[in-house]
Parts: sequence; C-alpha cells; structure tokens
Amino acid sequence: MMRSLYDKLRFLKSAEFGYCREDILYFVTKYCFFEDKDSERVVVPFCPWKEQKDALLSIKENRYNLFLKARQTGVTWIVLMYCVWDLVFNPGHTVIALSKSGNDATELVRRFGIIISNMQSLLEGGDKRFEIKKKEVLIYSSDGSPSVFKSFAAARSSGRSFTANILFIDEWAFQEWAREIWLSAYPTVNRPTGGKVIGVSTIKRGTLFEELWTSQNNFKKTFISVFADPARDAVWYERTKTDLGERVRQEYPRSADEALADAGGRFFYEFDISKHVCEPFEIPKDWQIYSTMDYGLDMLAHYKVAVDSCGCCYVFHEIYKQGLIVSEAAEKIHMADGYNGESWKLPVCRLAPPDLFARELSSGKSQAYAFEENGIRLTKSSNDRKAGWMYLKELLRCRLAPDGTLKPSLRIFSVCRNLIRAMQNILVDEKDPSDCAREPHELTHAPDALRYFAVYWYKPAEIKKENDKRSDWTADMWEDYYSASDSDREYLKNKWNL
Repeated sequence: MMRSLYDKLRFLKSAEFGYCREDILYFVTKYCFFEDKDSERVVVPFCPWKEQKDALLSIKENRYNLFLKARQTGVTWIVLMYCVWDLVFNPGHTVIALSKSGNDATELVRRFGIIISNMQSLLEGGDKRFEIKKKEVLIYSSDGSPSVFKSFAAARSSGRSFTANILFIDEWAFQEWAREIWLSAYPTVNRPTGGKVIGVSTIKRGTLFEELWTSQNNFKKTFISVFADPARDAVWYERTKTDLGERVRQEYPRSADEALADAGGRFFYEFDISKHVCEPFEIPKDWQIYSTMDYGLDMLAHYKVAVDSCGCCYVFHEIYKQGLIVSEAAEKIHMADGYNGESWKLPVCRLAPPDLFARELSSGKSQAYAFEENGIRLTKSSNDRKAGWMYLKELLRCRLAPDGTLKPSLRIFSVCRNLIRAMQNILVDEKDPSDCAREPHELTHAPDALRYFAVYWYKPAEIKKENDKRSDWTADMWEDYYSASDSDREYLKNKWNL
C-alpha cells in the first residue's frame, strides 16, 4: 500500500514536471518565488503583472530580446525565472549573465539561488538537484550533463570566453565595454539552430543599448512603463517627480519616447549632421593639413584635418582601431599619409596629448619618443579639457559666411563614422556641465583627438597671389568643384568667370 502511494506520488510529480515544461506561465506563477522588500516574509510567491507575463512570453518566443524599462519593474527577476525554466528543462544548457560590476554579478547568482531553492518539490519530479556557488549555479540531472548559470562582471574580453544558449546582459546601457563585448559575443549566440540574447536596461544616452533600441535590427523591443506596477498611480508619480526633477523621465519613463528624450543631456548639443557632416571631396593641394590623435592600447583615434584659406576646417580621414602597439599605430598613420597616393598631404604637424610625452620610469622613454623612432614626430598639444571643449564648440558654431549664409567652421567627412557617432552621443558630465562624461569611455577617444586640434593654434592656408581667380573661391565653391564631374567642372569655371 505504501509502495503504491509512493509510486502514485512520484507519477504525479513527474506529470507536474512535464506540465511545467510545456507551460512557462504556469511554472512561474506556481513555483517561482522572489524578494519583496515591502513584504513581511521578504521571499514570497511570484504573482506576475500583465506586462511581466507579456515579457516572459516575448523572451520565450524571440531569439533576440531588448527591454527598455523603468526602475523597479521586476524585469530582471522575470529574466532569471526564464533562465531557471530553461536550465531545469534542458540538461546541458548554459546561461551567461553579464553585469556592470562584480557585486552585481554576485547579486544575480543570489537571486537565481532564491528562485531555484524554493521549487524543491518540482525538482524532485524531474530527478533534479542543484548546487549554488559564488559565481555559478549548477543543476544536475540523473541522465545528462549539468546545466549551468554563470554570472560575470562585464569586461572587454568577456565576449570571447564562452559559448552560451542564453546570453543575459543586465543594465546593458551602463556597461563600459558593451560594444566590444557585443561584437565578440554575437557570433557565439548567432548559431543557425540556437542561441538567445536578452538585454535589459534603463536608458542612458550615447550607449550601444540606445543605438540598438533606436536602429533597425533583429531585436524584439519591449518597453516596460513605470505604471507596469499597479501600485503606482498619478499621485505617486507626481510625488516622485517633485523629488527627482527632470531625471524622473530617465528613471521612471511613462513611454519609450520619454525615456529617449535627451536623457542625460548631449554635450555637443550644437552638433547637427545636416550642418557639420559633408560628403568627401578632393582636398585642394594648397590647404594646410594637420593630424591629431588620442592614443592608448585601448584605442588609436587619429584624424587628418584640412584648413582652407578662410580658416574653415575639414576632418577628412579617420583611423579608429584598438589594440595597436606604437609600431603598429605608426604604420597605420604612415598609410594615412599616403592617402590617395598624394605625398603632399603630409601634415604641418602631428598633434598629440601631453601624457604621450611623459617618460616611463622603467625605460626613461616616452611614447612620443617611441613614435619618433617609428618615423612619426609628435607635437605636444594642450590637455586643458575645458579650454579644448570651448574651442571645439567655437568651431561648431555657425557663423555668417561671405555668401550670406550661416555655416560652421568645422565640417566632418561622412567617412569618419566613429567621430560622428561620438559627437552625437557623448554626454555632459553630471558633476561638471563644462566637461563631457568620461563613460562610456569608448565614446571619448574621437572627441579627445579633435579637442587636441581645436585648442592648438593652427594656421589657415595661404591665398595664392598668382592671377588665378580660383584663389577667391569659397570653401563651398571648392567642395562643389571637386565633387563635380569633368563636364560639370567646366560649367562651374564658366559660371564663376575663370
């Protein structure tokens, strides 16, 4: 009799286990627990809101998921519950979670542990057991390899160190090496037969997360409003707005558009693609050429700038490459000097930050000296950040041109994509509005390089004294001329009386 009851109970548990495999909403509602800091028991059964149920089904149905959320909407718990469900019912699967810090990575493991520890009766139905460690949780099956949940602090090399069934990126907009990790990690989850990505974050301008959210791609995008929590009403929101001011839009957005509305504040608010970006044209040979760079092993950001006779500046060539030692960086710069095979484009000087001229204690040599050994002689620019940004903003400012139109003193060729991206997205330093934010660091290299040029005393090109009316042409006339076909050039010469 006892044996019969035992077998019946085991059969029922096994059937329940199978039912949970097929119905994830049932699994979450009946077997998942989470932390509710306002509850007397703290760890309580999970009763999902409608938006949380929709988010869970979206994760299940889509390979690439992006969640833009308000604070404290339980999305991280939802993702972890999905990960538990996947690992319990798929022996041998691996979930990799990436957080912005080591403490955050440990916190994800702790939360995962809370969920798995409170479903012991269900696990018995599938003959499962688990082991919780500091950085991972293992779920063992009697008939297969263990499933693993691993949590790491995001680092530049993270993306190359794993192959996963699920990649969970928490607070994606606030991870410093987000772009490098994504470029490395994407091939590991982009398998024809599997691989899932779940990205979760509140918004931050100028980040990869914002770029993915606002661009066309394969991500299923879901916005979780501040009012997803039924306990929040208009009175609560107005009280919160009084405490936070305008930052309430970033922390507790009511819509995706509100979340994206100048959150954090653009540093180069003057920058306008329609005014400051132009298509490439042939640089006149009598214009002054400068190069300017920001260098470290993390990035070489190198630009060539042409200055016309009116003092208008054109950034016309970009090198944006990480992981280069000095000799490799010098080789790239030499190649840029041969741009289009024209040796006359050698710069008047090569501007670089003062830190490259500091001598290392071990060798007594500076990086500037190492560049000179490789044929690149650098000129020290100023590292006064506020003065540099002020002069760069002066160049961006639109002024009255000879033809009566308002035009900036700085334009960027459209091929300089990383500089354009950084100028659009770099934010104001929250503690110092006269400086830009230094995170995400990947965005700072290109503007820093341009700052070293802007703060330096550069010279306009000299106007030719020979009897050639082209010396009176404006920068826009030169741009139109060199962008034109041969027949159109003849037309322009006649039009301008040459």
